[in-house]
Amino acid sequence: MKPNLAIPKVDRRDPTPKYIQAREILIDAIRSGQLAPGAKLPSTKEISSLFNVSLITAHRAMEGLVESGWLRREVGRGTFVRDDIDPTRPTLPSLVIGLLLPDQDRVNLDDYYHSSIINSLRRAAVGDTKRVEFFFHDRFEVRDRRRENVGAICMHPPLEAQRSVEKLAQRCPVVVLGGSFPEAQVPCVDCDNEQGARLAAQHLHELGHRRFLLVAGPLNLSNAADRVTGARAELAEQGIELSPRDLVVSTDSVVLDDAARTRIEARLRERPRPTAIIAGGFYLALATMQAIRRCGLEIPRDVSIVGFDDPASAALLDPPLTTVRQPLEEMAARAYRVVCDAVLEHQTEAMLHRLSTTLVVRGSSGPVGEE
Repeated sequence: MKPNLAIPKVDRRDPTPKYIQAREILIDAIRSGQLAPGAKLPSTKEISSLFNVSLITAHRAMEGLVESGWLRREVGRGTFVRDDIDPTRPTLPSLVIGLLLPDQDRVNLDDYYHSSIINSLRRAAVGDTKRVEFFFHDRFEVRDRRRENVGAICMHPPLEAQRSVEKLAQRCPVVVLGGSFPEAQVPCVDCDNEQGARLAAQHLHELGHRRFLLVAGPLNLSNAADRVTGARAELAEQGIELSPRDLVVSTDSVVLDDAARTRIEARLRERPRPTAIIAGGFYLALATMQAIRRCGLEIPRDVSIVGFDDPASAALLDPPLTTVRQPLEEMAARAYRVVCDAVLEHQTEAMLHRLSTTLVVRGSSGPVGEE
């Protein structure tokens, strides 16, 4: 191969990582005979110029082909197409999965929820017999690309994104993870949020609580809306109807905004006040516990609280948090399998996968006390 060979450059508009594009271009050149067995490749610098990518990107693309048996390196001589390569050989099925996150710049990928999901996806891929590449993108789109084995996992998209996600699904297989759409035309994998909220409400009701406050994240997220729906439904079956004052909605699912915090504290200072709170998230529960203490109340003597999500730190709080545990690892593994089947096996049945939650009872919930 010479630097002036007519090969396509990397498409900078394509969200597929550039080193993956470069690697596929080189494989195509080997398969087409432009790079014959034993042929010496240009230097990394020349490759980067050919593809219009950085030296690091060019190096990463070539290293990937060495590891997968397409190329060999000789110290002091350079990089060569393997002499024993069969250009028509079948390769391990390869898969590129875009992890689509709305408002990616505002999402902390290191928090419990996202890190659990992402690490579980990676573990599922490592244990598979495929070559899998993940990349992050913040828009519900996939531009035209050379390769076929491309899928997308849309993580907790807002309800208003349904049309965009379904439009994307017309171009590549898509799975929604950590959310769902009404009458969805794409597969959705999530925990059963309504069931989880029902467990929390039932637990508190059995402890004697009759005055409730719900603290929720934005209701344009199906998780938040479903948790409110589940808690309301369970309490209604117990003869408890919640008023609009009994629901506080934060504009953020992680950070409790000032207006929501003020409303919570105002309700806790009223008489009669709520004796039980269901918080629709771990961080919302932490912020609500702070608000309870600022009002001079004790947990659970004066107010019981149940949260959602169960990081290790939940058991270390004072008091330890009663919470609804989501099966995050199982959710991620299911989403990975669904997108793999859709991409490689062309199984594209649209359906909702709802996984059961578990109530973990700890010290933040107790019998209703006397005011």
